[in-house]
Amino acid sequence: MVLGVITARGGSKGLPGKNLRLLGGVPLIVHTIRAAQESRLLEDLLVSTDDLKIAEVARAAGAAVPFLRPEELARDDTSVWSVVRDAVKYWEESKARTVNAVALLQPTSPLRTGVDIDACILRFRELDADLCATAVVAHDSPYFNIVEFTPGSDSFVRPCSPIMLGSSRRQDVPKVYALNGAVYVVRRSTLDAFENQFEVGRFAILEMPRDRSVDIDTEDDLELAEWMLTRVTGSPTS
Repeated sequence: MVLGVITARGGSKGLPGKNLRLLGGVPLIVHTIRAAQESRLLEDLLVSTDDLKIAEVARAAGAAVPFLRPEELARDDTSVWSVVRDAVKYWEESKARTVNAVALLQPTSPLRTGVDIDACILRFRELDADLCATAVVAHDSPYFNIVEFTPGSDSFVRPCSPIMLGSSRRQDVPKVYALNGAVYVVRRSTLDAFENQFEVGRFAILEMPRDRSVDIDTEDDLELAEWMLTRVTGSPTS
């Protein structure tokens, strides 16, 4: 079975209270709950939060919030995977069952849909991956237009990749993707073995369109998501 876990910490330095900020008149976390409820392949869903208000809003939207996250898992430097492991452990102990895979869903990706969640799960299964994450084709590329400061200098830069020295056309360099944070599906046995997702060997991606790939960290991101939502619905509220 696949368990959906929505992680929603109360604190946020970049955009205070962001998980409850309104998008189209609806709190960000509710957009993610609705997408999870639309999924046909998630068999259960829970929200992990340390915040009473977030818990209240999530429950009103129909999501289970069976516990409040302990303080040590709600710090700025807490790994999201530690939070996911804690939620999965709670679910397995309370249900006396084990999960096969976990889908991490973050409220900061409110434009992802249930179809996106299911597509990521299907790709995970088809490729027999350890982890599958959603991604979007990147505007910038370390093979085309990304530079770094030359070692020992804070004035002059060099290409990030020697490939840039032999090509001046984007079409000639490898296609690269940016993880958009919308969906991560991870094998249960793999979940206990890493802290950083890039440690995983069989790492697959599912390409998502740019208009559903907004990841909200700032006010500008929120305004962009509002504009994107208006384009889809034809109305600024829902």
